[in-house]
Amino acid sequence: MQFSALKDYDWQATATPGAEKCEIWRGSETAYFAAFRVKAGTVFQPHKHPGWEYLTVLSGRWQVDGRELSPGDVAITAPGEEHKEVALDDSIVIISIGNNDVPS
Repeated sequence: MQFSALKDYDWQATATPGAEKCEIWRGSETAYFAAFRVKAGTVFQPHKHPGWEYLTVLSGRWQVDGRELSPGDVAITAPGEEHKEVALDDSIVIISIGNNDVPS
């Protein structure tokens, strides 16, 4: 079992201005679990992933393809499905990318 706190992670700038990322776990280039700390107004332009994306909002408000999400909300994006994400407030989100099936 592993325990950690987001405040203790090594936050790194991303290619998207206004966004920092800390990797919590990485299994491969297409399978990872990360936290993103993002400034209000930051836009992640339309993009796709080879595996499922599970996004959970921890703080702030987030928008995925025009739908607003608040803390505790989850967005699940299928492999290859294009989507755009926008931070409406300063936010922290957890994103898991992988090739696992979505549980029914």
